[in-house]
Amino acid sequence: MKRALCIVAILALFLITNRAAFEGYFSDDDLDNLSWATVAGMDSFLKELVTPVFSKTNTRPTGALFYRATGLAFGLNFERYIPPLFAIHLFNCGLIFWLLKKKGAIEADAAAATIFFLFHASLLEAWWKLMYIFDLLAATFCLFTWLLFQGRYWPIALLTFWLAYKSKEVALFFPVVLALDHWRRAIPFFLISANFGLQAMQVNAQRDTVYTLRFTPQSLLTTIPFYAKQAVMNKFGALLLLPLTYLAANREFAKSLAGTLALMVPLLFLPGRLFSVYLYVPLIALLPGLATLFARIPRKLLATGLLAFIGISYVKLREIRKIELAASHETRAYIQQLTEANQRHELASVAYFENAPLGLRLHGMTGALRLITKDPAARVLNPEKEEARLEATNRDLPTLSWFSPTKTLTATPHRYGEAKLSALDFSSPTSGWQLTSGWYDREGNSRWASKSARLRLKADPQHSTLSIRYNIGPAIPRLEVQVLVNGQLLGTSSFDHPGTPTINFPLNHRYDGPVEIELKSSPGFRPPGDDRELGVALLSIALVR
Repeated sequence: MKRALCIVAILALFLITNRAAFEGYFSDDDLDNLSWATVAGMDSFLKELVTPVFSKTNTRPTGALFYRATGLAFGLNFERYIPPLFAIHLFNCGLIFWLLKKKGAIEADAAAATIFFLFHASLLEAWWKLMYIFDLLAATFCLFTWLLFQGRYWPIALLTFWLAYKSKEVALFFPVVLALDHWRRAIPFFLISANFGLQAMQVNAQRDTVYTLRFTPQSLLTTIPFYAKQAVMNKFGALLLLPLTYLAANREFAKSLAGTLALMVPLLFLPGRLFSVYLYVPLIALLPGLATLFARIPRKLLATGLLAFIGISYVKLREIRKIELAASHETRAYIQQLTEANQRHELASVAYFENAPLGLRLHGMTGALRLITKDPAARVLNPEKEEARLEATNRDLPTLSWFSPTKTLTATPHRYGEAKLSALDFSSPTSGWQLTSGWYDREGNSRWASKSARLRLKADPQHSTLSIRYNIGPAIPRLEVQVLVNGQLLGTSSFDHPGTPTINFPLNHRYDGPVEIELKSSPGFRPPGDDRELGVALLSIALVR
């Protein structure tokens, strides 16, 4: 009875401290994954699940199947996704307790190590965010593997280890953890890891992204301090764990620490992807060692330390919660208004964006549009790109504009090259709509033109001047720029030193309606390592009175 009350109290405390998770919302990765996982055929998931070939697209079939099942059941009702995430995390904690008991820990020490994992605030996102279902499932299958590995039916653990790797690549070094218990029995697990690991290294050598492993000292100088800090949460957590260091010269703890470091090998050479939640699987390997250390601490002191640890976790949870919910509330408002725009028939299968919520990138907006319109081919395009210009050359398409201060979304139809503005500021994405030819993507607050570039501005009879602010860099040779309006030469400017000059050209005529501006630069130049032929860079251009 006493044990049951303790379990109920711990679960109640967990639910109370994490109740704000229901106020969260989907990430851009979630929206993207839901948009394709809910329409892909089951055969594609099963094929990816059994193939021994490394996935170049980082497809993780177990998590994708979770997205499929929950997405079809829950749709865009985010609150319904949280109970399954909580349940998997709590289930993992149950497996941890069982494993620690099986490895010889007494109940109190196993419970203490489990509580450490259950409330660890650095792992919070694993059960708050759907996108980390891959980490949750990788941990589940790693724990099953470890439990099965201990007994006579250990060959079954090969299947669960396969599923762990198919959940997330962090499981690649889990055979090291198994080998520390029984190295001969771990040999077939190493063979599976070697198969995927060697393929992964070949792919890694062929790409240069944030997902590329970088085997440099600088990587370690970046990743080790980050994950060390996240493991103890903050300086107060470090002080709380400091008394354990004198006990750390312990064989079981050393084994556990070695297993944790092995699981972290990919993370330590991935400086472009630093997230505390990535410790979710590696910290599992540390728990048997912690249980051993806890056994050497007086019971009252251990209980006091655990309560202090939960308190520190809650303080950090509140800090994380503030950040997470701010982004979630903005994304939720965006998706709700996007749904309403679709109900008003303001959306199409292709749309463009001018601005977006801070936590929502292009692939997330595309996923949201596909889910809301029920069109798996729907796309949100960046108006900076040439494909966007081609799509909207001869038709009106909605442009999604998000105004963050008031959390307001507007869907306004645009036709590429249509002159709606009399002034373009190239620090804004909206400037791209009225460019017709010869322009490159924005770079900071300016935009490069080729040797001949055209745009349109909206004129009225009161406009008397065309004002152009250039961005002349130090590497640009002597440059001459001709400015034409509706095919007639308006003026010529020459530049021979860097700066941001503003040149005002009096108009030859008073115009009413769209006018075409053309910039002709000579001689033009190609920067080293760049295949573009550049003319001049502009900060802004405007018709003024």
